[in-house]
Amino acid sequence: MPPKHELIGCPTLCHTDPNLAEPLQRRLNSAPVEGYSEHVGNKTTIRMTYPEGAPLSDLEYYSNDLFVAVLFKSVDFSWLQAMVKNETLPFWVRLFFWKQVAEKIPLQPKHFRILNPVIIKETAFDILQYSEPQSRFWGRDKNVPTIGVIAVILATHLCDEVSLAGFGYDLNQPKTPLHYFDNLCMAAMNFQTMHNVTTETRFLVRLVKEGVVEDLSGGIHCEF
Repeated sequence: MPPKHELIGCPTLCHTDPNLAEPLQRRLNSAPVEGYSEHVGNKTTIRMTYPEGAPLSDLEYYSNDLFVAVLFKSVDFSWLQAMVKNETLPFWVRLFFWKQVAEKIPLQPKHFRILNPVIIKETAFDILQYSEPQSRFWGRDKNVPTIGVIAVILATHLCDEVSLAGFGYDLNQPKTPLHYFDNLCMAAMNFQTMHNVTTETRFLVRLVKEGVVEDLSGGIHCEF
């Protein structure tokens, strides 16, 4: 029987399997435990992130974690290879990342996984119906799904029930916190160039209305 899946205040997922004594805690990107365990739990079973989102602190990795890499570009593979082999990332590779990436990830090679790229492709082009990437001299197309919506799509593949809590983008409330662990507000999403959160929100609203997922906290309530 497929398990139930709860997406709790992205970027933390709680995956409840009736065959397990404890739920699996999935955290997205750099979502920390240190200092927030009272509200988000004190363990991480699976860390799902792309290179720029991976935690920089060794304290956020646990010896039995699974590290699921979400790879969008070719240098992401180079980064992952360096992490798995415990090698130094070449300086020229670092130049292709838009922010600092982890130099080392203190996990054994057997704990690394790669998210099937088909999930990313399906989310971007089949479900959200983004255009194919185009070469351009200036600017970017907003055709890269957020880790959050990719996680929702993955959950619908793996589970018979998916519930969301504290997850969503309300651009009408620009001062609302974006994450539980930093000072970013919703307004920050208006200035990023990769994600189309308006399209994603429309999609999430449709999932809720059609009963595909359950919105436990009403976080997906924007109307366009």
